Amino acid sequence: MRINKNEACPAGTHRLKPSQVRIPLSQQVLAGLDLNARLHDPAFVADRTRLMPVAQMPHGDERLSAMAEMIKENDGGSLRTFSGNRTHENGWWPSFKRRRLQHWEGSTQRFALLAAECDYTVEWAQTEPCLLSFQLGDHWFEWYADLWISRFNGPDEIWEIKSDERQLEKPGYRLKMAGAHEVLRRIGIRHRIVMADEIILNRFHRDNLELFASRRFVTIPPEHMRRFEAFAIRNGPESTYGELANAIDRDCPARGAAILQGLVVRRRVEIDLTDMLGNRTPVRIH
Repeated sequence: MRINKNEACPAGTHRLKPSQVRIPLSQQVLAGLDLNARLHDPAFVADRTRLMPVAQMPHGDERLSAMAEMIKENDGGSLRTFSGNRTHENGWWPSFKRRRLQHWEGSTQRFALLAAECDYTVEWAQTEPCLLSFQLGDHWFEWYADLWISRFNGPDEIWEIKSDERQLEKPGYRLKMAGAHEVLRRIGIRHRIVMADEIILNRFHRDNLELFASRRFVTIPPEHMRRFEAFAIRNGPESTYGELANAIDRDCPARGAAILQGLVVRRRVEIDLTDMLGNRTPVRIH
């Protein structure tokens, strides 16, 4: 936009000095800043109460002015679902932690579900959880989140899952992510852009997630739970994968290993799945 210095400035337009240049906000966002610094307004402190409808707040003031709108399903399920007619694979996956079917689109999102199911710190994960709508300048943005992670030991996280960094090159898309980051920060939710190589670290990690997640609905008889509890009382919380599986079922260690894998999903056992699994792999009992 070029402004003649001899002409009157339009209302709300800053008169440029000869040494000044007007830079679109989308280009400013691309100026090499870390995502946490983009569009960040330190005057707003993270506050989860902003997630409540204003009508339910005991004291409403200017701090609760809506910057964005979040749309979710009443039952907390996926906002978007697809069945075929896509350029990549998609399907449904029953989650033990979420107690419902989860829709996934793309193998990266599916593996993110598997990783959350086997992660001790995750309470539950929900795919396609919400639509975030907000305005930046004269542009209205809508963003469908890929994954909502609820953790026991930290704030909730909303993920945007991408296969590689080439999908982040468009200025308009990066501006939308910067706006979503600031909106979610103000309501106390952590916004993350997660790449495929951050979800699956290596082939051992991939195989272990497939194996352990497949045991999420395994039947655990009461006698096996009694053996598990007795072993923990007798030997303490630290053990190894082979020793604990053998203690759960001495007659059939393979069945003991299957039950141990189900206990990982149930958050009774914690184990590192990023390396090759063996009898000496350390485990922690909870």
